[in-house]
Amino acid sequence: MKQVSASERLDTHLAGRESRRLKAEARAWDRLDRRLDEAERQVGQLCRAGDLVYYVFPVGGRYREGNRAELIDFLLRNRYA
Repeated sequence: MKQVSASERLDTHLAGRESRRLKAEARAWDRLDRRLDEAERQVGQLCRAGDLVYYVFPVGGRYREGNRAELIDFLLRNRYA
């Protein structure tokens, strides 16, 4: 059986930790992308007096108007998406 030095064990341990961290980070970005896609689908448009008005009316929530970025932020912050 081959003897493994302490530095090799440490390198293997650190490589494993880095791999797990990178995979967890990738999963977090994927979750955020899915939530953003869901929030964007919930934003609607109205035409009021010739102007486009963006709105959301989430299930169990309140009707809200604003610009697209504010509405997406609202949905994510309040966990509607």
